[in-house]
Amino acid sequence: MTGGPGRITIRTPAKINLLLRIKGKRSDGYHNIVTVMQMVDLWDELIIDDADVLELICKDREVPSDQENLVYKAAATLKECSDVKRGARIVLNKNIPVAAGLGGGSSDAAATLVGLNILWGLGYATDRLAVIGREIGSDVPFFLYGPAAVGYGRGDELNTLLNQTDYWFLLVNPGIQVSTAWAYCQFSSCHSELVSESHEMLKQVQHDKKQVHGDRKQVHGDIRNSCKWIGPFLPQTKLGLTNGDVHIKIFLPDGFKRDGNKIWFLPFNDLEEVVIKRYPIIRKIKEEMVACGAMCSLMSGSGSTVFGIFKDRDSAERACRTLRHSKWRSWVVSALHSSPYSSINY
Repeated sequence: MTGGPGRITIRTPAKINLLLRIKGKRSDGYHNIVTVMQMVDLWDELIIDDADVLELICKDREVPSDQENLVYKAAATLKECSDVKRGARIVLNKNIPVAAGLGGGSSDAAATLVGLNILWGLGYATDRLAVIGREIGSDVPFFLYGPAAVGYGRGDELNTLLNQTDYWFLLVNPGIQVSTAWAYCQFSSCHSELVSESHEMLKQVQHDKKQVHGDRKQVHGDIRNSCKWIGPFLPQTKLGLTNGDVHIKIFLPDGFKRDGNKIWFLPFNDLEEVVIKRYPIIRKIKEEMVACGAMCSLMSGSGSTVFGIFKDRDSAERACRTLRHSKWRSWVVSALHSSPYSSINY
């Protein structure tokens, strides 16, 4: 992030969901989930200037520049909460695809809160910004903390993680916009049997004493390529489960396992089946990723972006060259190991 008198320029990262399990519908209409989110180095950019009124400018025709945009919502909500009399002129330069399962809108909203917190001299701590962020979107708090976390509840109850892997990722977006609300709506009782079977298989893998880190195991559901334990990740906050003299507390749902104070998990996504039913190209991309050497491949969030996990950058770049398609966008990215906002002094 850079800045000068009255101007702040801030880059906003994308995220991938390394795991997404849906636990059921809530009374408020949302779903309870367990998810593992990881920031990656694919970026949008915000340029924020001091102004008398709020104004949002974005040249991307797919992105609204009015109150429907999460950037504008974030700015307006913060302005109202803080009773600030000033405004801001915000230019949004989009690179992260829209409605793609990469959290671009939520990331932009989080960066808006961070940038305006500085520009307006509010001095709010991250926890206070996260409370405001929850009103804007479930993923916004993650982008304020990051760079990796387990999310519970709506995905906004976070346990931050330290990613100790050196994986590289190939992201492929087939140019299809998927509504998150639609995807969750489609996740209905007609899919519960399939999901239950998938979760039962995950339990078997988790409790298989012969299974060691790096071994592959076939799992049903749309985890049709071989699954592989991903990790290690180190919990950075204290949660609800202890193990002997290990002083980290964490709740481990099915598909997770602990090795000392480190966490490993099997990547899968409960929304894949319902989205693939309408957009089978997602399955094709997943299969081609694995054929190109990915350790595993998964749809991120509600889609339509698919990512493959690779052991090194060269492997990811070779796969990227192989999977070139005129209607697809692709990026080779790595995980962020610190939040882009962690060094900011509020």
